[in-house]
Amino acid sequence: MTIPLVHPSDSASIPLDWSDVLGDSLTLSSVTHTLPAGLTKVSESTDTANGLSQVTVSGATHGQLYHIQAAATLSDGQVVTRVIPARAFNA
Repeated sequence: MTIPLVHPSDSASIPLDWSDVLGDSLTLSSVTHTLPAGLTKVSESTDTANGLSQVTVSGATHGQLYHIQAAATLSDGQVVTRVIPARAFNA
């Protein structure tokens, strides 16, 4: 997994592909992204047809490593949780 980089004075979109948990019979119903202190959620979206979600964040502090939690609700009601690391870095 590549760790997304977030520039402290900008926003960054972080995509997630859920197809590995969907298989042939399940679909993605919704995804909620929870951010740790220090990050701000600019937007989030879920592409249920393609099993994708995306969260856009801002407000990072240089050098910090953040852990973003994503909870996907599947068509059978199952909830799958992932933790995505993101690093703040002044390029």
